[in-house]
Amino acid sequence: MKSFPEMQAEILEVNTAIGWAGPGSPDKTFGDCMMLLVTEVAEAMEAYRVWGTDDATEKGEMVEVSLGTRKLVPSKPEGVGSEFADVFIRLLDDCARYGVDLEAEYERKIAYNRTREFRHGGKLL
Repeated sequence: MKSFPEMQAEILEVNTAIGWAGPGSPDKTFGDCMMLLVTEVAEAMEAYRVWGTDDATEKGEMVEVSLGTRKLVPSKPEGVGSEFADVFIRLLDDCARYGVDLEAEYERKIAYNRTREFRHGGKLL
């Protein structure tokens, strides 16, 4: 399994290759980044409304034709799992962008949560 820093490096590599990061890519504010996370969460909700938790990815591979060349490309992932992956990818990208060590923050937060009372604050969810 890849570490968070390895995943962040891979995300930066892919995002740079497709123009979402690096030279010539649009600058994003903190607010832009947060709303893009919200958008991915909303897409997960919509996927759930349509397919439940089923993987809705078309089976097989698609053929992409470009300037007379053909190549096989994987089918576009669809469904809740794919949207959760998008949330995670954006979150890791944001953490790298803003210098947040998500692994360390996770460990710190889960340790604190272990000290909380059952349903603290009387909340059901």
